[in-house]
This record gives sequence, structure tokens and C-alpha cells, in this order.
Amino acid sequence: MTVSIIQTKLNLGSMSSFDGELIEVAGKCQIRAIDYQRPHIVDKFPLLFSDTRFKDCLEVNLFLEYRYKGKFLRPKKGGQKNLLGGVTVKTIKSIANSLKIFLKWLEDEGIEWKDLYATSASEKAKEWLPPYRYRAHLIDRIKRNDLSLNTANLYISHVRQLYEWAWQTKRIEKLPFKYTDKVIKKKRSNAEFDLIFTSFSNNRGMVVQTNDLTIPKKFQQKKIGLNDGLSPFSQKELQHLYSTSYMQAESRRLWADLSLLCGLRAFEVILLNESEIVDTSLDETKVYSVNILGKFNKHRQILVSRSLMARLWTYKNSAERLKRSARWDSKHSLIDKPLFINRSGHRLNEGSITNITSIAATELSGSKVKFERSFHDLRSTFATSLARFLLGNNLPLGFIRYKLMSLLGHSNFSTTEKYIDLARTFTYDKRMKSWVDDVFGGLDQELSAEVTMLQVGGK
Repeated sequence: MTVSIIQTKLNLGSMSSFDGELIEVAGKCQIRAIDYQRPHIVDKFPLLFSDTRFKDCLEVNLFLEYRYKGKFLRPKKGGQKNLLGGVTVKTIKSIANSLKIFLKWLEDEGIEWKDLYATSASEKAKEWLPPYRYRAHLIDRIKRNDLSLNTANLYISHVRQLYEWAWQTKRIEKLPFKYTDKVIKKKRSNAEFDLIFTSFSNNRGMVVQTNDLTIPKKFQQKKIGLNDGLSPFSQKELQHLYSTSYMQAESRRLWADLSLLCGLRAFEVILLNESEIVDTSLDETKVYSVNILGKFNKHRQILVSRSLMARLWTYKNSAERLKRSARWDSKHSLIDKPLFINRSGHRLNEGSITNITSIAATELSGSKVKFERSFHDLRSTFATSLARFLLGNNLPLGFIRYKLMSLLGHSNFSTTEKYIDLARTFTYDKRMKSWVDDVFGGLDQELSAEVTMLQVGGK
């Protein structure tokens, strides 16, 4: 049995009605056409399909629609990236992939996901319920090093959301799992770090809701090395990337530079608004603060050097970009107009950004140069280099942690700590040190002043 994901153009508009016309399907059947008073066309929306799990796929697809429209688990800041107020298509694709794997497992095991027969609340009885059996299956994969703990918990989280939706929409009579409240107390592990957060009480705890489907950290595989998952570029690798013919286009160089010099993720590059780009000839600012929308719809400020801002301004007003801008104006609102627009007058696809490294690798292979880098490695290079620069300037460790988290948009402190640990072992060659000094050198006084302000404010 195969469960597949089909990406299609879908109208998820509102106020629908049948318009009386019939549409032929596969030359055999006819279906009634639907008209929307408020159409909302979505490109490449993922839908699940299976010959043997057809009904399950229909219900999962309806669940995906609810999540996209914000009718279930609406994001706190819905509407920032999705005008309907739900999650993005990128998130929907992630959920669809998780549920595809879940349906495939159900078929292999001969289980129905709604088989939630009455059982006692004992741990032994719960083991026979589908979500707990699936959880055990994922734990086995973790133990075989076939799956990471984070990915497994992502899969189980999406399955849990499916059950919650099914319960709220009366498709099942009860939830197969229970929620409990847990108090997490703040620990004082570093005096310098606490200096930044003096407004928080040491005795207070934060109440969070948890469930017993989540896979605990004790099943985490042993880390392979200190820089597990982190892979900064060397100076030579950067030269290889930027020397390719493909990377001579100024737009592509800017995509790479926004990640390398500012730490942007690929999707953050495509969300960068043109209104944030200013004319450097009008002032003498050395480093510009630019607002962006990052992960989990969180706003943050990044630092853009004067030289990079000047290039972004030149690109913004280039002839080709102005043509694309005009096409955008004829199709979209002028609010939140992106800096980077494709030839058709739409926002760039994230794949256009992430593919630059793979295309460069293909070109370099013709010269027998081995290049195995991802776009995200540019962001890793920024984070590691900035951490090394801050450590080298003897700034307080607590401030370094705080600054990295704010500039990178990390929601998890452990991720930031990995970059700091790697930076401690990181040694520049002369050319790389020159590059780092050029990029971050203008921040010395600004960062020192910020440390002083935080220290004074904490007293």
C-alpha cells in the first residue's frame, strides 16, 4: 500500500456555492463546479491520497484545510504569513508528511486510527491504543538511530493534533491521551545570564501543559560530536561558492549574504520587506537595524552593515527589480511588499533560495571541486563567527547568549549554546579573521554600550 502526497492548486475560499456547471474528471465522471464569492487560491497545497486508506486521507485532508484556514489551533499571530489566519503551506507540508508516515504505519499494522475502544486508565491498557503503539514504534526507530528524537516528537505532535481535531469535530468520542499541568522552575545557573533577566523572580515557576505521548529526552541518541548539526563554511568554501557562474547574479549573492552576514533563514529572506531597505546616502549610520518576521511568527531585529544595505538599496531600484515590482503591484496589496519578487510578480519560493548551494555544487563538480554545503550552513557560519567575535572581545557570557538568541531568533537556548561551544574551539585563518573583523568590527562600541545599559538597568 502506498500513501502519497499530491501537491495541487486549491481554492480554499469562502462563501461557496454550486454554479450549475459540470466538470469532467478523467473522461469518465462529472462533478459539479464550485463558485467562491471570496476565492483564495493556494499553489502546491499538499493532499494525501491512497487507494486503501481513501476515507482516512479525506479526513486528514480536511484536517489540513482546518489548520491552513486557522479554524483549528490558530497561530497566535495568524495572518502574518497566511491571510486566512492559519499556518503556512510550509507547515501544512510538514504535517502532511507526518500523517502520511502515520497512515502507512497503520496500514502495515492493520490498525484503524479511530479504534479507541473503552479501556481502563492503566498504563498497560493504554499501550494497545493506536497513538501509543505508534509512539512505541517511533521509540524503536530512535533506538536504532533511524530517527532523531526531535523528528519523532514532531511526528507524534502532528498525530496528536489530528486526534484533538477529530475530537473537537465529533469524529471520535474521547481523546486517547490526557493532559497534565507541569510547573517548570527557573534555575539560576549563571549570574551574568541572570543579570539580563533580573525582572523575573527566582522562585516563580512557569506552568506548561504536557501529555504522555511526548517522547522523553532519555531516548535521545548520543551525540556524534561537539558540532553535531553545525557546519560553518571555511574561507576556501566561501570562495568556491561565490566564484561560480550561477552566483554572479546580484540577487543570488544577496540571498547568500543575508544568511552569511545577517543570519537569515531561507524563508526569512523571502519575507524581507522592501520598506526595510533604505538609502544609505541620506545618513552616516554604520549598522542598520532591520525588522523581519521569523520562525513561529516572531518579529526580531537583525543588524545589516552599511555596505550590505547600500547593495540592497541598489538592487531594490534596479531596472529588472522595478519591472517585477510593477507586476506585484498589479496582483497584490502594497502592504508587506517583499524585496525579492519572481518574474511573474509573486513572492519567491523558498526552494529558489535553498537551491543555490546545490546548483553551485553541480557546477563545481565539473571542475572536480567537492562542495557539500547547504544554504543553512551560511547561517551556521554567521552564528559561529559572531559567537567567536563576541568571545574574543571579552563580553559577558550572559550577554553573548542573550545577543545570539535575539539576532538568530532562537526559541531554544540549547541551540544557541551549541554555537558558543563550537566557537570556543573555532580558529580563524588570517583571511577568515579579516572577513570577520570587516563584518562585525563596527559593532564593538555599540555592543559594549548595550552591555552597559543592561547592567545599569538591572541594578
